[in-house]
Amino acid sequence: MSMLKISQAAKILGVSSRTLMRWDEDGKFPAHKEPISKMRYYSEDEIKTHALWFEIRRKHKKILNELDAIRAEVDKYIVTQPLDYGEKPKFHKLEDMKKAFDNLHDWEARHKEMLKEYSKLPKGFKRKVDPY
Repeated sequence: MSMLKISQAAKILGVSSRTLMRWDEDGKFPAHKEPISKMRYYSEDEIKTHALWFEIRRKHKKILNELDAIRAEVDKYIVTQPLDYGEKPKFHKLEDMKKAFDNLHDWEARHKEMLKEYSKLPKGFKRKVDPY
């Protein structure tokens, strides 16, 4: 098993060395420490797995952030408003409604594909790092 110094691990993960030290102190991402020098080392396999997890989470967050705008557009066509006496009902253009719902269905398909990416992680890894 190949071991990496804290600076090498931080570079691969895209975080600072100080962040890794803090995660180690908090017990979130413990390092292997040499008994005498107290130097922190990380397993290369473990770092690569975490780097993959970080990449998947970034993509997932990006896709989730797109949902608010898409839902707001779709909600325009779902919400009903009461009419005052004598007021004529408002009709939406079919093309606009179709575009909004097509965007929602495209997002759902992309999200479903995104969720499949979590299967690239080792079995039980996600539960280990994100118990909720």
